[in-house]
Amino acid sequence: MTNPDAAVPPVRNAMSDRVYSLLRARIIDLELQPGARLQIDWCSAEFDVSPTPVREALNRLVAEDLVIAEPYRGFRVSELLDYAELTQLLLAREVIESAAAKQSARVCDEATLGALRAAVDEMAELADADELDVKRFNAADARFHRLIVQSSGNRFLLNAFDSLHAHVQISRHYQGRPIIEAQRSNNDHRRMVEAIARGASDEVALQVTAHIDGVLDRLRSEHDTEGDTQ
Repeated sequence: MTNPDAAVPPVRNAMSDRVYSLLRARIIDLELQPGARLQIDWCSAEFDVSPTPVREALNRLVAEDLVIAEPYRGFRVSELLDYAELTQLLLAREVIESAAAKQSARVCDEATLGALRAAVDEMAELADADELDVKRFNAADARFHRLIVQSSGNRFLLNAFDSLHAHVQISRHYQGRPIIEAQRSNNDHRRMVEAIARGASDEVALQVTAHIDGVLDRLRSEHDTEGDTQ
């Protein structure tokens, strides 16, 4: 017999999900520029839906700090993170990913190791090309790092990683990816995978920390260079 007092799980709105996914992808790919106005009427026409799923999608993006809601003015795409915020973002990644990698080395299965190696091989092929396809390299890089966190089996670490993921992806558009840097980064990735395969939990945690510290060092160097030229 059905209990009338039992909680009813929320029903996902397929139209809202679609608008959310499309807007989120356009923001991450910078098709919608930072500061761009997101008018509900325009979104409704663009995605052929009523205003209600648009509002629901925009409010979800507000919760992810990808969109700003301004009283009496509507919605706009959030501005890019500044240097201090990017530094904080990378430090948060370091905490999450080093903990996840350590656990992954203890529990990772062969299927996940295969997926990690496939991502590394894809990045190696891209980094060996005459001209680096930055978008594809960044996508493979993002997939690699998420796989490590996912393979830890800790949903709280994965949720924390996913909450940062969009801003990490956006920031990659503004970080130069010369081929030599891509190759160096992917060499780090390969060492991480082999440490996970050996079950070397402390070793891979240190490797992840060093990997992200390298990104921090390059960010500081670029910031200092920009300061010197102003």
